[in-house]
Amino acid sequence: MSDQLDIFGFDVNQLEEVKIDNPSTLAEVFNNIAADMVFCLKQSVQKEKLTYKGGLLESIKMPVKMFGFRMVATLFLADYYDYLNKGVKGIGGTRKTENGKYITGPMKAWEIKAPESPYQFKKGPSVSHIRQWAKSKGLNEYAVRTSIAHKGIRPRYFFDNCMKETFYGETFNRFKTDIRVVSGERIAKGLKEILE
Repeated sequence: MSDQLDIFGFDVNQLEEVKIDNPSTLAEVFNNIAADMVFCLKQSVQKEKLTYKGGLLESIKMPVKMFGFRMVATLFLADYYDYLNKGVKGIGGTRKTENGKYITGPMKAWEIKAPESPYQFKKGPSVSHIRQWAKSKGLNEYAVRTSIAHKGIRPRYFFDNCMKETFYGETFNRFKTDIRVVSGERIAKGLKEILE
């Protein structure tokens, strides 16, 4: 393990999704890209107001760990994140009024919010899954369930946007620059030790 510490400068207890200015080890460089991704996701979840009870927000983690001579960053998110990211296609159909008659005219069909989503409701979410949220908003849970079942859930693309922001563009260019600088410093240090 001491060889791994020498190569990567890695200490599991030292790094925990906190950005490090002027990274001097490969572990710090990888930690920084993970910290950028976590920061972006948390900001996006809050911006999109996907924070009811905090389940999604609190689930976001990306620890960097060593496995042998391999450094791995694993992203953890609540298992339902992609339904909110890509949205869920509703079942559509024709709207009914409170007295059970169908609406005619331009508002007769339900507007489907995520027509391109790979996910689709067959009958809608369970009332038990939306009960507390609906009550917190003063809404009838059965009316909310019916609306969600027919319209679906609009996509937020918070995950897709963070992937693009973190792994393409300025953030990723900084990551590549930091890798080159740290690697160059390690090589220079190694050559200096050999030549002395």
